[in-house]
Amino acid sequence: MHVLFVTSEMEPLFKLGGLGDVSQSLPHALGKLNVNVTVVLPYYATIKLDRPLCLGKLGVTYKNERHLVFVFATRHPKSSGPVILLRHPLLNDYHAPFIVGRFAFYSLAVTTLISQARAIVGHDIDIIHCHDWHTALVPLLVGENSKLNDVRASTETVQAKKSRTVLTIHNLLYQGVTIDTLTREIGLPQPLIHRLNRRSGSFMNLLREGISYADVVTTVSPTYAKEIYTKEYGEGLEDLFAKRKDRVVGIINGIDQEYWNSATDRLLAYQYDSDSVLRIKPKLKKILQKELLLEKRDIPLLAYIGRLDGHQKGVNLLVSSIKSFLKQRRCQLAILGTGDIKIVGLIRDLAKKYPGRITFTHAFDEALARRIYAGADVIVVPSKFEPCGLIQMIAMRYGTIPLVRKTGGLADTVIDGKTGIVFGPYTMTELMQSIEKTINIYHKSSAWNQMVRRVMRQDFSWKRSAKEYKQLYQRLLK
Repeated sequence: MHVLFVTSEMEPLFKLGGLGDVSQSLPHALGKLNVNVTVVLPYYATIKLDRPLCLGKLGVTYKNERHLVFVFATRHPKSSGPVILLRHPLLNDYHAPFIVGRFAFYSLAVTTLISQARAIVGHDIDIIHCHDWHTALVPLLVGENSKLNDVRASTETVQAKKSRTVLTIHNLLYQGVTIDTLTREIGLPQPLIHRLNRRSGSFMNLLREGISYADVVTTVSPTYAKEIYTKEYGEGLEDLFAKRKDRVVGIINGIDQEYWNSATDRLLAYQYDSDSVLRIKPKLKKILQKELLLEKRDIPLLAYIGRLDGHQKGVNLLVSSIKSFLKQRRCQLAILGTGDIKIVGLIRDLAKKYPGRITFTHAFDEALARRIYAGADVIVVPSKFEPCGLIQMIAMRYGTIPLVRKTGGLADTVIDGKTGIVFGPYTMTELMQSIEKTINIYHKSSAWNQMVRRVMRQDFSWKRSAKEYKQLYQRLLK
């Protein structure tokens, strides 16, 4: 079985978020199950490699012009298969203008690579596994028939008959919507596209095309796979998901438990496991309080790590809910992240009002994040929606209790009262009640200590998820 993992990022070559972690960890786990995985991503200018191997070049037609895309290969330290990088000026910068057209070109290049796979990588591709809107055009471009009845044109190619396509949605919020002149630029007949007519013109949605053409659509948690059928979570595509209900599967993400390991983490002043956590963690908390200029008090230290995004992540809800607890010195709060300017301003105002009780680091700093995971008592993930979420799983590896909202992967990985605190409705009242509950449990030392030990014993490795993906691939090939 040969799988091509089509992605826009892969840790440590290029990482913007959780997809970068998945693109590194899942192929590694699949390799241990004897699944041959080749990862392909753009050769961004920021990627620095020592003598990558050039496998050849591809001729790609875009905007009625012929472009040469050079194919390079390297080895990833945690991957059993090769990593393919596609080099072209259009693929130098992820953040460059007209990002949708840029990744449409990337999808064209990937499709060309697939058609010449035997000559370039030495074998045909059995499974084409695409990730998010950036690569969602690949099933259509490779020649798949639409899986819906509203597209009459047949586009099936020899390559499509050989391969099966999987599209994984990591975050439905981002869909790759652009003006539908892109269809001409990539050479697609108009009848194959679901045109979206708006007052400002006609548009196409890359993610919608992927959902319509892929053999199977997966999400990164079973609960999120159910939520996307609703208007609240479907982001305008809930009717499309309903049509493909028999081919939507939820498989929870995992984490690299060797990478996130308090027993081997050299960025910590002390290492610890589930046997020593109750002795070592208080020491790390005091060190963190000193580093972040927090008052040295035996009260719960809550933490928020991640994107400062009020629409999804709920950090604005946290800022509103925590004020009375800070005022009464009943807990402390450490925030690490970057994002929305308005939210940054709110947090800074709160930090000025309550010095020593709340600290804010406006940065992306993994070393500090690890020290916070180890030194904090509670990680707060109050997301309005969360397809999977890795923060809560990483925190548990460090003996830190997750306080999360019951949604998506948070609901699938945290059990209220057993491995964390879970609240339901997305309201300030609900979150405040959960913070109150957390503080009360903290002061019941025996109950808290049991929960700390319990969360450290949880298994969030990729082993189980990789088995589910392998079974999915096998079913598709049969």
